[in-house]
Amino acid sequence: MATLGTFLLVILVGFVGLTVVMQVLVYMRAQALAGKPVPPLPGPVGERVARSKQALVYFFSPACGACRAITPRVRELGKKNASVFAVDVSESFDLARALRIMATPSTVEVAEGKIVGVYLGPIPDEVVARFS
Repeated sequence: MATLGTFLLVILVGFVGLTVVMQVLVYMRAQALAGKPVPPLPGPVGERVARSKQALVYFFSPACGACRAITPRVRELGKKNASVFAVDVSESFDLARALRIMATPSTVEVAEGKIVGVYLGPIPDEVVARFS
């Protein structure tokens, strides 16, 4: 019986470890984009981002629990500022792939053709303030 308990513990620790490593890799990949030029972006949102001096592109998924809390706030902000975009990754996968989005919610801040920041999870208040 002790060997079964040990086996289950090893499986659990391995799963948790793998989850943590994946989260760190997603975070590191997102942070590596900061300061780089915005790649060519497909679709109407991509065209509008390319024309904007600055833009905030928020990516969400309908199945994402955290997104359900954040998305209405971003959509309200988008009604006030035409440079704020809420993008459903299930409908605009090519745009998400072009910006290397690997998790939702994720937000990309663009200024003068460069990626200023990539934020995973909630959008920092100071970023929201810049677009209010």
